[in-house]
Amino acid sequence: MPTALPPTTELFPLRELSARHPNILPLNRLIWAVRHRKSNGLAAAIYETPVGEFLLHEPKVIEWLLGLDGRRKPRAGHRRSRRGSAATAAAAP
Repeated sequence: MPTALPPTTELFPLRELSARHPNILPLNRLIWAVRHRKSNGLAAAIYETPVGEFLLHEPKVIEWLLGLDGRRKPRAGHRRSRRGSAATAAAAP
């Protein structure tokens, strides 16, 4: 059974959505999100047209970006550098 489509006023191609929100949704970020949509939790917000164009549901994409829908995108702050921890340990008395 096909899922119901959102209103067409909320669906935008990649470039148009990026142009609407250039500060929070740069084109490269949207391309990454579409490419990894199955693993980052954004698959429900992306629709592929019969000609291969991707349409993004603006409210769902913004919810995903703000972390309001439980996205599974790793955060950059979780990485720990060995160099940074060694330097910190050496500086400590």
